[in-house]
Amino acid sequence: MDPKSRLKSSLGNFLRSLFDLMILNIIWIICSVPLFTIGPATSALTRVLIKQASNESPTSVLKEFFLSFRRDFGKAVVLGLLGLFGTAVVISDYLYAVSLGGVFKTLFLIVAVIVGSIVASFASYAFPLHAFYSNTVSGHIKNALALAASCPVDTVLIWLCFAVPAAALIFLPEIVIVYLGFLYILFGVSAPAWFAAKHQAKVLSKFSGSQDAADKKTEG
Repeated sequence: MDPKSRLKSSLGNFLRSLFDLMILNIIWIICSVPLFTIGPATSALTRVLIKQASNESPTSVLKEFFLSFRRDFGKAVVLGLLGLFGTAVVISDYLYAVSLGGVFKTLFLIVAVIVGSIVASFASYAFPLHAFYSNTVSGHIKNALALAASCPVDTVLIWLCFAVPAAALIFLPEIVIVYLGFLYILFGVSAPAWFAAKHQAKVLSKFSGSQDAADKKTEG
């Protein structure tokens, strides 16, 4: 392939990827509007992006998303509500800590950080695990926390994928809204999830390998 054709092909793939991310972002927002469906929507988004990160891009992201959205719907709803509850607890604890002074402020901030780390660890892997594996809700939670503990570097990088754009919106709202607001609307969730999916795919491949090894050992 000559350089000109290669450039056109690369540009075409890039534009298709951007379009897919835009569509996924909009669908995720729409499907999360009832709030209790944020779990299935997040699981579906994660499945599509991890497949892309693993070079298994679905023919239609819309079809893949909605097939995944319906998969184990009840369990995904529970996982989503648990994530929302945990997030609410962390925010409430942080706001309460800020209103205090002295040693109690420090104590509650430490609690907020610890609980926040647990919730972030849960969110980083519970939805990818649900998207690809059948398990109980408690099983997904246990495995998610185990993966976070066994792969700390990838886990922190996943946190940063979501924390950086969120922090920019919280601490620099005027700049973000004026100059980047349109990008946040189109890619605010799907873009961070796309970067995180690369690390989640890497960790899940290790998990899959260990599961296969355990199955073989059991069979033997």
